[in-house]
Amino acid sequence: MPSDPMENLTELELDALWTIYEGHSLIIEYPEREDEDPYAHAIMAVAYEDGEAVAEVAEIPLDTARLLIDQGFLVLSEEGPVLDENQWFDEELDSNVRAEEYVLSEKGHAVIDATADGDVGGEAIGDDDLDDDDDEDDEDDWDDEDEDDWEDEDDLDLDDEDGSDLDDEEG
Repeated sequence: MPSDPMENLTELELDALWTIYEGHSLIIEYPEREDEDPYAHAIMAVAYEDGEAVAEVAEIPLDTARLLIDQGFLVLSEEGPVLDENQWFDEELDSNVRAEEYVLSEKGHAVIDATADGDVGGEAIGDDDLDDDDDEDDEDDWDDEDEDDWEDEDDLDLDDEDGSDLDDEEG
C-alpha cells in the first residue's frame, strides 16, 4: 500500500509546495562567485520590461527546497516553464549563474489535491492539537448561536401564498 504523500511534511514544507503550485516553478540559482551562496525562489509572475524578463519571486528556504526535491515532491524540469537557459551572466553579481528549475511531481500534485479542500490531517503537518481544539470550539459556537438563527429563518419562510404566516393560522 503506498504511503501517505503528506507523511512527515512540516507546515513550512507544505506552504512551500503551495507557493510553488500557485506560481510557475521553483528555481535554485548557483552563482559562480565564492562569496555568494545558492538560493531558491518560486517564480510567481514574469513580465517583460524594455525587452528584458523581470520575475516576481517568493523566496523559499534552500534547505526546504532541497528536502522537497529529495523526497520526490519536485522534479527537475528540462524545458521550462520559465527558464529558457540554465546559465547566464548576472550583471548585479558580476558573475555567471547556473540555475535548475523544478516543477511539482505527481507526488507534489497529490499533496496539493489532498489539501485543496482543507482536508489536512493534523499529524500530516504536525498541528493535531490545533485541529482538535478548533473543531470543539466551532461545534460549540454553532450550537449556541447559529441554531437560533436557523429557527428564525424557518419562521420567515413559512408564509403561505396570501402572505399570512402559517404559524399564526395553526395557533
